[in-house]
Amino acid sequence: MKVYNSLTFQKEEFKSINPDEVLMYVCGPTVYDSPHLGHAKSAITFDLIRRYLRFKGYDVKLIKNYTDIDDKIIERANQKNINFNELSNHYIKEYEDVMKILNIEKDYKNPRATETIEFMIQVIQKLISKEYAYEKNGSVYFRASSFSDYNTLLQNIKESSEEEEEAYLEDQDTSFGEEKESRRDFALWKKYKENEPFWESPWGKGRPGWHIECSAMAINLLGETIDIHGGGQDLKFPHHRNEIAQSEAYTGKKFANYFIHNGFVNVDNEKMSKSQGNFFLVSDVVKKYDPMVIRFFLLSSHYRKSINYSFDNMNQAQKNYNKLINTINKVKDLNPIKEQSEGINELISTIERSELKMQEAMDDDFNTPIVIAEILTLFKKINHAIIEKKQKITEKFSEIFFKLVENINTIFGIFPNLIIGGYSTSMDEKDQLIKELKKILLETRESLREKKLYDISDEIREKLKAIGIKIED
Repeated sequence: MKVYNSLTFQKEEFKSINPDEVLMYVCGPTVYDSPHLGHAKSAITFDLIRRYLRFKGYDVKLIKNYTDIDDKIIERANQKNINFNELSNHYIKEYEDVMKILNIEKDYKNPRATETIEFMIQVIQKLISKEYAYEKNGSVYFRASSFSDYNTLLQNIKESSEEEEEAYLEDQDTSFGEEKESRRDFALWKKYKENEPFWESPWGKGRPGWHIECSAMAINLLGETIDIHGGGQDLKFPHHRNEIAQSEAYTGKKFANYFIHNGFVNVDNEKMSKSQGNFFLVSDVVKKYDPMVIRFFLLSSHYRKSINYSFDNMNQAQKNYNKLINTINKVKDLNPIKEQSEGINELISTIERSELKMQEAMDDDFNTPIVIAEILTLFKKINHAIIEKKQKITEKFSEIFFKLVENINTIFGIFPNLIIGGYSTSMDEKDQLIKELKKILLETRESLREKKLYDISDEIREKLKAIGIKIED
């Protein structure tokens, strides 16, 4: 399987640090407003990647953070005359509701920046001791020139682009502070200002910068080196560049082996964004279109490319999605026969060839447009055979077809409520409860091990092993 690595500007064979596990950190939302389709594209992209890696046999630990303290949140909370926590809690709840509507699986953990400030302070202290950072008048800055590869991170040209320079000028941490040594130095800790929330630190009252938040949360929860770091293309400069520099300066190790960036959702070929005012909230779009049509639409373009949102494009996505559902329902309504059929046997072979093409496409940097085109072509052939040619389906065909549908749903997550052969592709309440109980037990063991209560932790492991749940520490 190959993935495009933004660190090397090419597709690379994917190899995880641990053979059966993938550690993935994705930059989550800054929770100062409602989620729009751009947020949905990023969430669906990394949900797809997680699903496919798990389909390939990996245990995927995906962490997506909430930035619940930064300049935008403080400004919006002050405008509304409410506490910043009240604002962020409201939009975290709204974001989680949207994720559920779009059939985004629950992440391994969703840390908040405000929960990790103590560790951020430890990281900043070490960066100062290693002379990668310096304090000035109660604020702390990362010295960009101290990291030798800083200017070439995530770009393969020596000169900075106009887009990159503009991003630096607009960045809340790089534009902060008049007393810093260089214009590209960025704030790790910001001195307290009136009407702002603050935390105590060795440098006085203040709050963390945005960039240090993600580094601290990723290292604290996943370790010093992770497999995949993800986010939108707009986060390359300076956010991900600064994350890499400060993280590797802190640990002395590579921060992430692969950086994966998703494209934008455009409106009239312009990036959808709140700052531009040309955005569509997910909560509004779901009033017109089924959430799975939205998911199907966003998966119909390659994750690295931008997709243009329009009613024409959405209507076409709806037609294509309905074709899939209609074909599945038609096959479901047919009574399979036990006799063999030459025509149906050829159709079975067609399904098997299509599955190979789909897997090859997914193994080639998660190429969903090719997969979707193959699915639509295959379903058209199936429709032609059972509707126009009125061929009788066999039990073998039914088994293979519905296994294909199940695999499509496992990877794409577009048929969450489809009932096939007496079962639903969505998890029933009992299975969901079992999954949550397993999660609680695993988290409990993790806490016990952190407190060095190994005897109790080992007892839980052996009891789980006895019922078929194997855990390796």
